[in-house]
Amino acid sequence: MSELDAAGRELAVRNSVSLGVFLAVAADPKVPFSVVELAGRGVTADAAATRWVLEVGKPSLDAFTLGDKLIERAEWEDRLVGLWQEHGRGEVAMADFQVRLAEIVHATERWPTLHRPSPVIGPGTEG
Repeated sequence: MSELDAAGRELAVRNSVSLGVFLAVAADPKVPFSVVELAGRGVTADAAATRWVLEVGKPSLDAFTLGDKLIERAEWEDRLVGLWQEHGRGEVAMADFQVRLAEIVHATERWPTLHRPSPVIGPGTEG
């Protein structure tokens, strides 16, 4: 049985591994706020990447091209999971963790290399 929101609409399932790791990083009381900020950027980038797949990638790319893009994304996700596991085992210094996390977040923010529409949201916009 699926969950429903207050209006009775079915809630979307969110099963992104990256999202889970970024949220765990942000919730870790041992990380400095600069790492929490990186994790927040990672959450935003992961959501944008998922939207791109659903709204741009699937409707406009052939299966092989989309598959290649998803493999590229999965490789960054594997690096994120590996980094988080190293952190959990105490195998990475916080400075190195932060540098490597920043690299992963930056790659996630610029993925995919194909054009992705970016809505403008702010004062004076309809967003």
